[in-house]
Amino acid sequence: MASLRSMASCIAIIDSFSVLSDYFGFVRGTLPPDPTGAEVTVSLLRQEQRLQGDFLDINIIAVGSDQFTDSDFIEIDYSIFKIRNIYHTVGLGIGRVLHWTITTADADGLDSPNSTDDLEQLTADWTVNNGGIDFFIPHNMNIPSGMGVLLGRSPVGGPCAKNSKGMTGAISGLWGSEQTARTVAHEIGHYLDLSHRNSQPENLMCQSGQASSIRDSVQLTSGQGNDMDDHCSVRGGC
Repeated sequence: MASLRSMASCIAIIDSFSVLSDYFGFVRGTLPPDPTGAEVTVSLLRQEQRLQGDFLDINIIAVGSDQFTDSDFIEIDYSIFKIRNIYHTVGLGIGRVLHWTITTADADGLDSPNSTDDLEQLTADWTVNNGGIDFFIPHNMNIPSGMGVLLGRSPVGGPCAKNSKGMTGAISGLWGSEQTARTVAHEIGHYLDLSHRNSQPENLMCQSGQASSIRDSVQLTSGQGNDMDDHCSVRGGC
């Protein structure tokens, strides 16, 4: 078994660090509660195994950060917990998760996007200069879609060059822990080149309105895993 410090160094954690905050990426520095009351645990051994295989890094960007409550940050942490477990099923790890903030004043209205143009503008105006996928969470996202609202947005096969035209990140609103977690995992799946699979209601890439269960419709096939693994954002193992 590799040392914790050597594995942390692999994902650019150099100085003294918190296992839960820095190594696992929980913004609150503690394990998030499961909405059903089930026990939430993490494993250093499993994370080491994930980092020894292919993995990706993520930048979580809270838009309108001064409006976020503890409950909102719990949704973010639960999303991080759940996406690690979902992607692990196809051999893809989640490495470094960094947290960034944009205040309401600095967001200049983009904390409350009401059109897809706003979402594209958000990714154009605020990018993180590293190799992680930028994932934006506006506090008050409200974009009409059909008979409801848009839960999230991402280009299919998102770019690694963050100065590209169009969307250069993925986005989700805050919809409660279970829905937010599924939307984050779903939209990152799009960014890693996965398309919708609405004929497979148990698959992660089935749209939520047609999924058999928001909590449990998170399956991925080996073929989907291979497609994600080929994306330029995915790094080789430590």
